[in-house]
Amino acid sequence: MFVIGDAAWLIDAASGAPVPGVSQGALQMGRYVARVIDAELLGKRSARAGGFHYRDLGAMATVGKSRAVVELGRLRFGGLLAWFAWMALHITVLIGFRNRLAVLSSWIYSYVFFRRGSRLITRTMPPEKS
Repeated sequence: MFVIGDAAWLIDAASGAPVPGVSQGALQMGRYVARVIDAELLGKRSARAGGFHYRDLGAMATVGKSRAVVELGRLRFGGLLAWFAWMALHITVLIGFRNRLAVLSSWIYSYVFFRRGSRLITRTMPPEKS
């Protein structure tokens, strides 16, 4: 049995540090488990012997409209360029041209018409009077 992705808490075999609960960790865990299952089904020596090794590919995050931060090894930058890099990466990992076009169209509409993607609670509401 395997647990991967957000449900897993795993120590990296190489570094001894916990694997971060982000999508790149989940994707790498999924590939590792697929190799292990494939090897076991074919009767080959299990890929489990070496253990799972997480490879940090960097981090990206949007921090506002037209703003983001990017960290790729020693390369770190922010602002509009980072925002475009974040958008480009997220569009390219989608499967199929139609999906990419739909997401890009939705993002353009939201950007132009100032539609917010999420609602944040920034203060408490006063109690209702009965």
